[in-house]
Amino acid sequence: MEKLTARPRILRLLIPIIIAVWLLAVLRLRLSGSDAWTFEGLLSLTVGILGAGVILLAIGALCKEQKKMRGETIQPADEFERKTILESLPDALTIMDFSGRILFCNWQGATMLGYETVDELSHRSILDLAPEAEHKRLSEYLQRIREGGAIKEVQLTIVRKDGAHFHAEIRASASNEGNGFPATIIATIRNITEHKWIEAQIRESEMFYRVVADNTFEWEFWQAPNNRYIYLSPSCKRISGYDDVEFISDTDLFINIIHPDDRGKFKEYQRRMLGERKHGEIEIRILCADGRECWINQVCQPVFDENGIFMGVRGSNRDVTKRKIAEDELHRVNEKLRLQLEEINVLQAILREQAFHDPLTGLYNRRYLEDALKKEQARALRAGYPVSIAILDMDNLKQINDTYGYNVGDKVLTILSGKLRELTRLDDTVCRYGGDEFLAILYNTSLENAYYRVEEWRVELEKTVITHQDANLRVTFTAGVAAFPQHGKTLDETIISADVTLYHAKKSGRNRVMTAGQRL
Repeated sequence: MEKLTARPRILRLLIPIIIAVWLLAVLRLRLSGSDAWTFEGLLSLTVGILGAGVILLAIGALCKEQKKMRGETIQPADEFERKTILESLPDALTIMDFSGRILFCNWQGATMLGYETVDELSHRSILDLAPEAEHKRLSEYLQRIREGGAIKEVQLTIVRKDGAHFHAEIRASASNEGNGFPATIIATIRNITEHKWIEAQIRESEMFYRVVADNTFEWEFWQAPNNRYIYLSPSCKRISGYDDVEFISDTDLFINIIHPDDRGKFKEYQRRMLGERKHGEIEIRILCADGRECWINQVCQPVFDENGIFMGVRGSNRDVTKRKIAEDELHRVNEKLRLQLEEINVLQAILREQAFHDPLTGLYNRRYLEDALKKEQARALRAGYPVSIAILDMDNLKQINDTYGYNVGDKVLTILSGKLRELTRLDDTVCRYGGDEFLAILYNTSLENAYYRVEEWRVELEKTVITHQDANLRVTFTAGVAAFPQHGKTLDETIISADVTLYHAKKSGRNRVMTAGQRL
């Protein structure tokens, strides 16, 4: 093409020059009147001028040949650089004519298509590299390129030399010559089989997740950073009465259906979960579409990418209304049982009081005395200290009952028991031993000290005056005192000694205190 355009250009320059030189020569001969102004002269002049033109043409051709030779010395370096660039491309690169015939293919393309050399692909049609089902679509793409268009990221099925198929992504456009007319098609082919496999695995994983999420009993959801829902499982309709479309179209719907008393703690729960970047769990009430109040348990996990950018919240809501109702019922039953248990404990305390205390005086009874004697005897033997026993008998109680009635007699017993509680120590034990008898266990007390203490009681009681109608009654008692182990090997034997001593004291004249072994 370059030779065809270069020669007319030279002729267009030489012809005007030759004509101009010839005219000047003729004019000069005419003016000079020379004999050369003849046919032979003109012919000779014309031949000379044409010879000069031929010489000029030869000189021009020689210059062009030298220029071409200089270009050929540079061309090998440019060709090596271009080839290096083409071979370093990661994708297959092909150059085709407009019929789809392959003019060039790099080594990556030959390897991708299963050929051992690039020459095997030379002059083959691009249609030979596609299955018959793709021929129509591929022909349409070639026509689009011929019309000046281009194709980008077109996915086709390509056939290797061994007949195996693979998925490819093709980009192609026309390459223009210097005069602006398209000459060839340059196309890149990328094997996307692995990419398609990954896409298929992702689609399968997404489908599996959706199938699982759509059929789970929980209300699954995925929420974007702007609080807009990306996905909600169908269970949202079963639990709340609102479907996924309603939640997606109204980002505030969920917060609006939360019970007003629970909205504050839900917002605090969300703030803490996102701030600490860890999963959270909360139980709240929501107001369902049909007006019901429903309890849900929400478990959420904020999601961040590898760069720490917040991607949204993945969560699950579970209907726990039945469980909360059961818990409330259980709490009510437990509270009722607690109150009943407290009542039982009170009754048991009353029963224990009645079992071990005298109902009239409030002092311990003989049942309690039996246990107290065993414990105190073991403690006294272990510690090695004495224990004194005092038995008190009310003086003339029978006479008071006969004269003034049992109410007055009971009053006398109550006054005596009250005085004993006031005058005894906390460690001492006072029991109502019989009808008008009382027994006191004086811990770590010798016989002598026991005598002085009981005598003190007697004196204090003697000062007490009971007024009944017009009569003033004085209350006195007689007591017998014995000590363990001085007067008995056991406390039971010591009680017998104290009882015998009481008998002798009453015979000697009442209102007195006598110790075991004391002479009358």
